[in-house]
Amino acid sequence: MRGRAIGLVLLGLGAFLLAGALAVRLFLEPALVKYPLDQTASPTAQGTDVEFFNIAEQEQLEGLQADVRQQVQGDPGSEAAGDEVAVWNFGSTITAEDGTLLNAGTYRVCIDRREAVAVDCAVDHVDYDDDVAVEGLTLTFPVGTEQKDYDVFNSTTRQAFPATFEGVEELEGLEVYRFQMSIPDTVVRELDVPASFAGSDEEGTVTAEVVYSNERTIWVEPTSGVIVTSEESPNTVLRGPEGTIGATILAGNFAGSEQTISDGVERAEDIRGQISMVKTILPITMAVVGLLLIVLGALLVARRARAGAHREDDRVETREVAQVG
Repeated sequence: MRGRAIGLVLLGLGAFLLAGALAVRLFLEPALVKYPLDQTASPTAQGTDVEFFNIAEQEQLEGLQADVRQQVQGDPGSEAAGDEVAVWNFGSTITAEDGTLLNAGTYRVCIDRREAVAVDCAVDHVDYDDDVAVEGLTLTFPVGTEQKDYDVFNSTTRQAFPATFEGVEELEGLEVYRFQMSIPDTVVRELDVPASFAGSDEEGTVTAEVVYSNERTIWVEPTSGVIVTSEESPNTVLRGPEGTIGATILAGNFAGSEQTISDGVERAEDIRGQISMVKTILPITMAVVGLLLIVLGALLVARRARAGAHREDDRVETREVAQVG
């Protein structure tokens, strides 16, 4: 009787674990595998061969070194933040070695906490212009990034461009996907400037176009969607009314620092481990243990049943012998 009771308990526990494994995939995974409301990161980069037009001195500077400091900060208290949407702020500054501020920008984006794409909301902005619609991917790729193209937002042009999948590589032993973005010459605004700034021989001022282009490479850990690091070569110039190219407002080669890469690898590995625990390790472990308990419980119940049948047969045989005697 005791063996049968133990077998029934094991059957119950096994069934419970199988149901729990299913519940983890159906309920716990969607609740846990999504982007945090309080995201924070502080990546840095170095700029080399930087060109910058010093308007105050009317001087084109070349061959500069620069530091790039960025900050990503979630805003869980935002009215737009919730179960489905996270609000993240992004800021960036580019500073020359002598402390001269070369460029600065900021934007706020509302992202889908599962798909990573920007969603329309009342609090997003680009450089505090809330009439801009942020679209596509911004500060992260989706969990389970695929080997396909994605639209990625560029804050300078205020529009999204395709990031094409180029291949699989390794960064500090971590497998990552490499994506390439090519942003063609894009007019981002117009300025009234001295004609000479726009490469014109005319006197006085002209209305020049500020033309931006960029080549950007992004390395993404696919399970977590974490952007481990990136490199880019932006080029912003003044173009005169007759198509003449004048001053280079800002250009150069910018790449994530070694510390940023190491931090990105560590963050990606940590998040990947958490996702694997919820999506794979925990449910599979529960399912395997549950099946083993069910098999063991069934064996105990069956053995007890067979033992009971044998005892019953022995009692019947004993009665028959007694009757014959």
